[in-house]
Amino acid sequence: MTKLFPLAAALALLAAPAAAQAPPGAIAKPVAVIDTTMSGQPILLPQGPMQVTVTETTLPAGGAIAAHKHPFPRYAHIQEGALEVTNLDTGTVQVLRAGMFAVESRDQWHRAVALDGKPARLLVIDQAPPGQANIVRKPP
Repeated sequence: MTKLFPLAAALALLAAPAAAQAPPGAIAKPVAVIDTTMSGQPILLPQGPMQVTVTETTLPAGGAIAAHKHPFPRYAHIQEGALEVTNLDTGTVQVLRAGMFAVESRDQWHRAVALDGKPARLLVIDQAPPGQANIVRKPP
């Protein structure tokens, strides 16, 4: 349960201020307040029925996620390790470390690699229409 606390706090921030969400005696520690994606796009929610999919992804030490993009919102909480994310459309490179929360870019090609010779573990949250995938792999 304690491993999910930072993510729960971040999700509470998306809905309303943490103080308004915490019951008496609970501790709500803000992790992030984010209003744009990693590349500066405004955060826009899709319209219509949505399905939320939560996935835990572990990259081995030195492992990589090949170039891909997301047509719908994707959020990631880095639970351990570090990732270097390269946006192939903008040329920006960002390092995400354990404890950070990221809103991934929409419809922009990007890739990632685990850093520091250690595995990277992420909790990923996708919002997509039911039955639709939220990852498009870049053709070779």
